[in-house]
Amino acid sequence: MNDSAPLAPTPTEIDATRALSRIMIFLRVSLHIVFAFLLGFAVVQNVAAGNGSWRLITAAGVLAGVYMAGTTWENRRAHSLVAVEDTDRRWAILAACWLAVVLALWVGLVALSMDFVWLLFPLVFLILHILPTGVAIVGVAAAWAVAAFLPAWLHTPSWNVANVVGPLIGTVFAIGVYFTYRALGREVQTHALLTQQLLSAQQQLAMSEHQAGRMEERERLSREIHDTVAQGLSSIVLVSRAARSNLQKGNLEELSAQLDTINEQASTSLAEARRFVRDLASPDLTQSLPEALEKVVARTRARQGALGEPLDLALNVVGEIDPAAVPEPVSRTMVRVAQEALNNVVKHAHASKVVVTLGLWDDQLSLDVVDNGSGFDPATASGYGLPGVRARVADLAGTVTIESAPESGTALACSIPLTSRSTSAEG
Repeated sequence: MNDSAPLAPTPTEIDATRALSRIMIFLRVSLHIVFAFLLGFAVVQNVAAGNGSWRLITAAGVLAGVYMAGTTWENRRAHSLVAVEDTDRRWAILAACWLAVVLALWVGLVALSMDFVWLLFPLVFLILHILPTGVAIVGVAAAWAVAAFLPAWLHTPSWNVANVVGPLIGTVFAIGVYFTYRALGREVQTHALLTQQLLSAQQQLAMSEHQAGRMEERERLSREIHDTVAQGLSSIVLVSRAARSNLQKGNLEELSAQLDTINEQASTSLAEARRFVRDLASPDLTQSLPEALEKVVARTRARQGALGEPLDLALNVVGEIDPAAVPEPVSRTMVRVAQEALNNVVKHAHASKVVVTLGLWDDQLSLDVVDNGSGFDPATASGYGLPGVRARVADLAGTVTIESAPESGTALACSIPLTSRSTSAEG
């Protein structure tokens, strides 16, 4: 399994996206508040000055209602899950019509009182937001002209040059703020898209790691079954065939020895299977490594004797091996390597002599299995056993070397550092 951290958006990135979204919402709400404040202030100022005619109050009320209805509708649409091209086109037409009504009501109010000129500032945002850029610029210029020069025609005594410069400055400022708002909106979308992509990548990576873990576990279980139950059953099958032959010949003494071997192998395989089911443990290493290897050697020797194919099989131990000095995964793997090597010898090598040597050195443990059998070409070897041996040893940063040639015997050398404590050797 890969221990590297999965690709994911950091809390800082998520917080930044949320902060930008909150700023966008704040700006939108602020725009509506400014519009409501300017409209209400103009009405109050006119009423206080005695200019609050029924036409002015009615037009202001209608403008407030139309504005509120339009913004409410637009807000609901923004949160709608439906966004198709036809709906977008219809929205653009309806929004343009709504804007035309708002502007018409505003022009009417400006005609009634100069105090409504300052609604130009929030209206610039609406024009730029709703209309295409080119048309919007023309619309903003026209709105400024109305705010600057309509009072000069209808409210001449109260008009001066400030009524031109003031709306112009406000309009330019509103345009700058609007395009900053748009840039911020694009930044929010970019951050949101990036966060979504990172979350998607994280989910895909998690799924890939989960699948890789399942495949690794499957491979591990396959090796474990091959090296325990499968080998034991293979031995039972071979000895039982020999026992059947002796039964037919009436060789009861040899038959009895073969049945004892079958019973011992079946008991051993059953114990292995129970340990495997219980906790997926490998060989029983409550004993020392040399003792475990001696049992493997003894079982192999007994099986070959029961088959009528005696094998001169010896175990040599070099150095004082302290069980506390050898990590349990290393001991477990050495037993499995010995099992597989001896299994290959009796199945394929047709050897008459095998020497197993276990050695403890300064910083590593070695296991050599040498036979005088028929040998083979390692470059063309196939099967599951040797690749499984290499995988087990590689999990512990060890090495496996096989030297063999046809009719020249085989030598398997395995070396594992004593610092290896990987639990992956369990499989």
